[in-house]
Amino acid sequence: MKLEEIEFCDKAYPKRLRKIQNPPKKLYILGNKEIINEKGIAIVGSRDCTKEGEQNAKIFGANIAKAGFVVISGMAKGIDAAAHIGALKANRENNCSSWKWPEIYLSSRK
Repeated sequence: MKLEEIEFCDKAYPKRLRKIQNPPKKLYILGNKEIINEKGIAIVGSRDCTKEGEQNAKIFGANIAKAGFVVISGMAKGIDAAAHIGALKANRENNCSSWKWPEIYLSSRK
């Protein structure tokens, strides 16, 4: 999987995001951009979460995926990552997207 950049003028830019006030000019996406316009639920939370919080995020991610939704987040470590792990364990493709993703990605690797 590689990090891709999607600009507002690109066809792949999410339709619902175009409709908000002041949408980001650029997104960074890690995952299957073909599912970017499917119904999704964002899960975000603490990077420094408890074990219970991490476990709950995995359960939420799995249940959201089993219900047919895409899990969306900025893919920070902690709650965000746990939700994606849960969705993947439920055999559902999911997406990580953010207009600040490279900074989040780099800061979580330090």
